[in-house]
Amino acid sequence: MSQKTTPIPEPSKPHKLLVVRDTLLEFPELWMEVYIEGDKREESAFAEFLVRSRCKKALTPEDADMVVFTGGADVDPLLYGQIPHNKTNSSPARDKADLETYKRCYDQGIPMFGVCRGMQFLHVMNGGALYQDVDNHYGDHRMYDHKNKQYLAKVSSVHHQAVINNTAKGMVSVAECSTSNNRWYNNNKRDAMLTTRDIEALWYPETGCFGVQGHPEYRGYEQFAAWTCDRLMDFFVLNPDFELIGNKRRMKKEVVDRRKNKISARLLKELT
Repeated sequence: MSQKTTPIPEPSKPHKLLVVRDTLLEFPELWMEVYIEGDKREESAFAEFLVRSRCKKALTPEDADMVVFTGGADVDPLLYGQIPHNKTNSSPARDKADLETYKRCYDQGIPMFGVCRGMQFLHVMNGGALYQDVDNHYGDHRMYDHKNKQYLAKVSSVHHQAVINNTAKGMVSVAECSTSNNRWYNNNKRDAMLTTRDIEALWYPETGCFGVQGHPEYRGYEQFAAWTCDRLMDFFVLNPDFELIGNKRRMKKEVVDRRKNKISARLLKELT
């Protein structure tokens, strides 16, 4: 008999359903210069989202305090050792561009933030794999925040792939939900047990990668947008592993020196 994971606690004491009027939301002042990697048509949406935290545009990753990897086509399954599912639609050009930018950020200790495909891409760069097709994720849903032990009432969801738990390689699950009923690794194999929840936000401390599956840049998700900026404050501004070097936010040299290489020989080959 298949066994599904224990549900995330329902929103009752001591777990609270976080419902806040948009007019009362406060966005932290990040004061970061941000470079957007991905579909340039999305820059205006991210600018509208991040300007509320006193951020502005950077022209190159080297000029930035943070690089954002945006949504888009599916990450090529070959990058995590799988044969493409028949619903997978990847873009070799996008993968190549993101790989090159990731390598630059990794080498220089630049903070990285991924949204939707961007989160999945950063996960793969850190040795993770993806479910190539999941159900029930095209529409709004709630999300459970582990730090505050609260639900966010409304998070956007427009994806059909999802990350597979990767705690063995340093992934920290920041937020989760219990939404999907079917998760396919490829055309022939699916997760029949569903022993883990859907990961909605993650953090890789050693590489400085934070990701969210929903879209905080979409209008109408003010609570999620503010929550995301709070996490950016936690991971990139208040985190003692980062400091201002030459007026740019970077991972400290001693942290860079001690971390293990998170780019495999196979991925480095893709860059050359």
